[in-house]
Amino acid sequence: MIRLLIGLGIVGLGLLIYSLVECLQTPRHRIRVMPKVAWIAVIVLLPIIGASLWLGFGRVRSPKRGGQAPRRPRSPDDDPDFLRQVEIQRRQRQRAEEQRQREAEARRKERELNDRSKDEREKELGDAADAAAAGEGSSGTTPKPGSQDGDSSNGRPSNGRPTTGETGESRKKSSDDDGDDAGPRPASRS
Repeated sequence: MIRLLIGLGIVGLGLLIYSLVECLQTPRHRIRVMPKVAWIAVIVLLPIIGASLWLGFGRVRSPKRGGQAPRRPRSPDDDPDFLRQVEIQRRQRQRAEEQRQREAEARRKERELNDRSKDEREKELGDAADAAAAGEGSSGTTPKPGSQDGDSSNGRPSNGRPTTGETGESRKKSSDDDGDDAGPRPASRS
């Protein structure tokens, strides 16, 4: 009988220590029925009964792993599906922004190309207009470089513009070399 009492005392003491340590380590949100301080008092004052009540009713049991229902996350940051969706949306926005930048760059390059081709066309039209104006003084053909058709004696074409490569000094010299101080001669039409 003494052995039985000693055995029950050892089991009771082990149960008391285990239940007390577990109650102290359990977070408040996982304790049921009474507050944590009340459970500690019950476990210490009623060693075997209090420890048994704690193990049976005092704590929230975690479900078994095999039958565990998926727990809902408390905040969006804990939800992997939400985080995955956020990452997908971020990537889509990034791709859309890159696409807009590529399109804007393509439009800018196209405008530059159009501006360049416009400038080149205007230059060609200007050259053609100069050539046509220079050709009016002759028999309708464009003068060859070095020929005097359409040129006045002062070195200017009949449209009044200096020929390419002439500077103001060379025009002055050419009019002085003619020997006439009366000024430029009118364009000769032949």
